[in-house]
Amino acid sequence: MYRNDDEARDERASALIDEIAELERARIAHGAAERRLEEARCELATLQLAPGPTTNPTPERAGIATHIIVFAVAALVTFGGYTLLF
Repeated sequence: MYRNDDEARDERASALIDEIAELERARIAHGAAERRLEEARCELATLQLAPGPTTNPTPERAGIATHIIVFAVAALVTFGGYTLLF
């Protein structure tokens, strides 16, 4: 056997070990990405099923007392303005 054959075989074995290690890392990363994808899908489904915040879609209408108070204040302000001007 030649001396160069041993060196070539060692280099090839080292290259194969590095390639296998890289492929294993890629497989693990892919598995982690798959798990995160499944978690995200479950979380989205949970958010879509959960009821949203309860808000009153229409604001409460102002009552007659509010209208009378606003009208009275407007009348007093108008009266005061005219009194000061004339």
